[in-house]
Amino acid sequence: MAVSTVLFCDIISVVIKNKLLIIILGLLLVGSNGFWWNKEQEQMRVISVHDGDTFTLKSGERVKLLGTNAPELGNCLGDKATDKLKEFVDNKVIELKEEKRDTYGRRMGLVYVDNQLVNEQMLKLGLARPDYTANSQNDVLKAAYKEASDNGVGIHSNVCKKTNPTPPNSRCVIKGNIDKASWDKFYHLPSCRHYNQIVLDLDLGEGYFCSEKEAQAAGFHLAPDCLR
Repeated sequence: MAVSTVLFCDIISVVIKNKLLIIILGLLLVGSNGFWWNKEQEQMRVISVHDGDTFTLKSGERVKLLGTNAPELGNCLGDKATDKLKEFVDNKVIELKEEKRDTYGRRMGLVYVDNQLVNEQMLKLGLARPDYTANSQNDVLKAAYKEASDNGVGIHSNVCKKTNPTPPNSRCVIKGNIDKASWDKFYHLPSCRHYNQIVLDLDLGEGYFCSEKEAQAAGFHLAPDCLR
C-alpha cells in the first residue's frame, strides 16, 4: 500500500513538472513571438520627414504617400505641407497598405496612423494633389482633393493659385506653366494669345522668368500658341 502511494505521488509529481514545463515553454514562445513582432513593428516607426509626401522609416527605407503629390520644398506651401506631415507621422509607427515601388525604388503605399489615412488628410487640407496611381482609395482621395478645391484651402487658395501674380520685377514677365494632363512645361510670352488666361500654380513650381533662356534652362519650352 505504501509503495502504491509513493508511486502515485511520483506520477503526480512528473505530471505537474511536465505541465509546468509546458507552461514555461508556452510563455517563452509567446514572449519570443511578441519580441519579434514588436521588433518588426518598430522598424515601421518614422524617424524623419523630408517633405510633404516622403519620409524615412527606422528600417532606413524611404516611403512616399501613394496617389499623393505635395508641393516641393521651395514651392508655395512646401514648408507647410512638410510640417503637417510631421504632425501626422513623425516618430509614429505607421501601417503601410497596397505597397508599390516607384521608379526611384522607394516604397509607396496608403499610410495609416491610428486608422487615419494620412494620404487623404493631406489632400483634404489642400496640401497635396492626387497623382491617380491606381489604388483602392482613389475615389476617397479624389473626394478629399475636390473638397479642398471647393473650399479654396491650401494650394487652391489665392496664396498659390494666381492668374496674374506680381512678377519679381517688371522685366520678369514670362510665365512658366505646366500642362496638368501631360506635365509638359511651357513658357508664355506677353505677346502669346493665352498669356492673360494662364493661371500660375505656384505650388507646382510655376512662376515668372526674366528671359527665354532662363525658362529653357528650367526645362520649359515655348508654348504652341506662341510659335512665331
